[in-house]
Amino acid sequence: MSEFMNNNETVELTSSAKQLALRLQAHPNISARVLSLLDIVENRDRMDETASGTELSIVSELQKLGKDALQDWGNSQEKKKAKACEKLPSMRRQRKKRLHWHSLFGTIQVIEQTYYNTSDGKVVRSFSDSAQIHCRGYSLPLQRAITDFGADVSFGRIPEKLQEHYGITVPISSAQVITQKHARVVKKSQELTEKIPEIDGVELLITEMDGTMIPIVKTTGQTNEELRGDRRKNRELSWKEARLSLVEIPGEKKSIIGDTVGTVNDAGNQLLHSAIRAGLGSNTRVHAIGDGASWIVNQVKRLFGERASYLIDFYHLCEYLAAAAPGNEKQQKNWLKQQKQDFKKNQVLKVLKNLSTCMEPEHLADKFAPVRVCTRYIKNRLEYLDYKSAIDADLPIGSGKIESAHRYVIQNRLKLTGSWWTVEKADDMLALRILRVNNDWQSYWFNYYQEKSSSAQAV
Repeated sequence: MSEFMNNNETVELTSSAKQLALRLQAHPNISARVLSLLDIVENRDRMDETASGTELSIVSELQKLGKDALQDWGNSQEKKKAKACEKLPSMRRQRKKRLHWHSLFGTIQVIEQTYYNTSDGKVVRSFSDSAQIHCRGYSLPLQRAITDFGADVSFGRIPEKLQEHYGITVPISSAQVITQKHARVVKKSQELTEKIPEIDGVELLITEMDGTMIPIVKTTGQTNEELRGDRRKNRELSWKEARLSLVEIPGEKKSIIGDTVGTVNDAGNQLLHSAIRAGLGSNTRVHAIGDGASWIVNQVKRLFGERASYLIDFYHLCEYLAAAAPGNEKQQKNWLKQQKQDFKKNQVLKVLKNLSTCMEPEHLADKFAPVRVCTRYIKNRLEYLDYKSAIDADLPIGSGKIESAHRYVIQNRLKLTGSWWTVEKADDMLALRILRVNNDWQSYWFNYYQEKSSSAQAV
């Protein structure tokens, strides 16, 4: 036991408390932060007695404590590594270098002793090598926070988010580079399974596919001089379709999503991979829904063959019917209601007959002939209008989930005002956003940390 005076009272210290007190003496900054936290807990200044105000004060002190702790760790580790190098006969002391890196707690700075290895002629920076940091670098926790924000908001808004939540400042350019780096790693690490497992699999899967246009920019300069100049003067702006696929098991809320800015076959491969993740097997039936785009039908047939049934999105079909509805507003409403009921009973011929009574003359262009357009749309897709069977089996007849996914996966990030993407970077960003949608976010960062930790141990 040991003793110390506290408010004129003698208090006995246990051996563990004594050890803690001695250790804190070696770290005066950390000790001061701990005392500040205790002052808040005991509310000594009686400045704020609200829970929210106290919480904010604690968060502020913890942020400062974290920075002081990381700073002390850096200083102590540098001394340990330098001491170890001093014992090696092949090491010759070189100049000291200032090393600083960015963390979630702010900028950390360490004066690092460097050495020259006479055995191989290389300069050794033992601390920065073992700690896996470099001057002006960014820690992995900070990279994760930056990427987290960058996946959701424009690159220009990342610094304000970091300032608000962590009290640190990061340049927009650095935030963009870090986000795009991890987006590229995510995309390149994707390994699509394209062979259906030889197992029974789940009984039924529901799949949806659709596409939406995103803004694409391409630099057209051919010479190195042109490429080094103002690229805004040598660029082409266009639109390209991003294709989204969704797979779910009936009765389960979880959906698995895939996306690509690539070809229709790339989109199909994403769909197949998602279906395999969801439990696709040799005996699994597939209920596929989509609009009338031929590429969707073709991919469903290519991937699933006879095991799949394809259904035209009912609400997409209703848009054609609504445009073809005759009469005044009330008559149009009643007519449309009747056609919907007939379609749900698979009375397609009845609907076509009703449409034929108000068919426009042949000489009118399609944009002035909604009845003719609707009739043609239906006749070209007769085999994909079996709504009655889907309703009887309690299966969806609309692709509302994929429409919703377009908004929260693609449009909310890739179609922000003023945003233009190269095809590669758009594909990378989609992969990053889908990583979180599919609940793979934690796995990615765990594996990334493990990989970096393993390489550090190898050093």
